[in-house]
Amino acid sequence: MLYHTDKTILFFNGEFKHVNDFRVSPFNQTLHYGYGVFEGLRAYNNQQSPHIFKVKRHFERLVNSAEKLNIHMPYSVQEMINFAYELIERNEMKEAYIRPLIFMDKNMTLKAQDADKPNFLMTCWKWTKYYHSNHLKIMVSSWRRPHPKTMPVDIKATGNYINSILASREAHQNGYDDALLLDVEGYIASGPGASFFMEKKGQLIVPPLHNIFPGITRSTLIDIAKQMGIDVVERNFGIEEAIEADGAFFTGTATEVAGIESINGHKLKLNWEDTIGHLLHNRYKRIVSGKDTNFLEYF
Repeated sequence: MLYHTDKTILFFNGEFKHVNDFRVSPFNQTLHYGYGVFEGLRAYNNQQSPHIFKVKRHFERLVNSAEKLNIHMPYSVQEMINFAYELIERNEMKEAYIRPLIFMDKNMTLKAQDADKPNFLMTCWKWTKYYHSNHLKIMVSSWRRPHPKTMPVDIKATGNYINSILASREAHQNGYDDALLLDVEGYIASGPGASFFMEKKGQLIVPPLHNIFPGITRSTLIDIAKQMGIDVVERNFGIEEAIEADGAFFTGTATEVAGIESINGHKLKLNWEDTIGHLLHNRYKRIVSGKDTNFLEYF
């Protein structure tokens, strides 16, 4: 993955600067302890100009993530939206993945003493597809998602994603494309960085929000499915039921919609091209590119 070139411009603490001019302290608290928050956004070429999908909702979530960790946001939502659009323009991009990061400065203690003046970094790069195919082979990880009483699971805190890295690494070492994680009670939760949908008998079933991250793409797909007349149920379910599903898929900003072919070596009943997930995948791509005028409210 090429994250930058010699011409890449980034935004840092109120200034647009060349990537080679960026410096960070080796003693910053986020680097050592994972105390920070981030977001992920995608800009799509909407025929005439780039458009960032649900940009306001993403930056509102960034603010919420920071507030839950008692970090003071240095910019308003509208200011961050303006910075994001200028960033992709300065990098001469029509489509891009955008990564804002709130991180701390020099602090080798566990005290949040500089939470009222964090650093704000925003970068962007070309990221066409997160997964290599829509026929993913996934395994149920031996790692569990953190309980909401141990860490806020509804925010994008940097330290939370150690859990995701461990699960993905385990899956890859065992020859799978990625992992599927359970919550501490043994119910299906999510992928390492994406929401999980299961299809059974023409119905979509998704894990409820209380133990999982509330994905923006997840809620978008639920809304689109309902508008298309597809029944969506949010409830707990386990491994046995997921293995017997007709189809399944991951969703997320980076992932978009990615089909799952098998779980723990058990092939799902329907081919990807015959599933509701495939239908939603095609509809989602048309919506984010601005081609489907029937669903512009989701853009």
